Amino acid sequence: MNICTAKNIGSKSPTLALALLLTACGSEKAAQISAGQMFYEAACSSCHGEGGLGDGPIANLLPVQPPILFEHLGHHSMDELVQLIRSGLPPGMPPAPLTDDEIQLVIDYMWEMVPDSLIAELREMQREAELGVSMSMPEDDINGQENSSANHMSGMTHSEQMEPSDTNKH
Repeated sequence: MNICTAKNIGSKSPTLALALLLTACGSEKAAQISAGQMFYEAACSSCHGEGGLGDGPIANLLPVQPPILFEHLGHHSMDELVQLIRSGLPPGMPPAPLTDDEIQLVIDYMWEMVPDSLIAELREMQREAELGVSMSMPEDDINGQENSSANHMSGMTHSEQMEPSDTNKH
């Protein structure tokens, strides 16, 4: 692909053009991850934190504590994840100001944040979610501690899953 082709595509989809230009400078996977990181940092990290642990700089100011994003990767199909990010999740998560392609890049980047010890199990859970199979969370969270809320999370609505944050923290 030459610069003129990327320029023509860029007029239709700036995100796609950025990804194509990054691809020209390196591997396609690295370019996608880099673009996903850029969109994640712009739209998600202030609440969800750099590592997706729900510990961003404004997390404690929200009406609910942002969840650990890895947990959602296993509990939702790809279409559900895109819809959740696109539409937001009241009362704490606003709709993301991203296109579906940009959201896909963010989701790909989120997978890069998952600890190696959880990738296979979460990928299997997501595969089952794609098939509509009931699933359960890993017994251990990313810190190796028992995850008491995750064991009953799959049957709950998102608003039930989110824990209220302490609004008296400042």
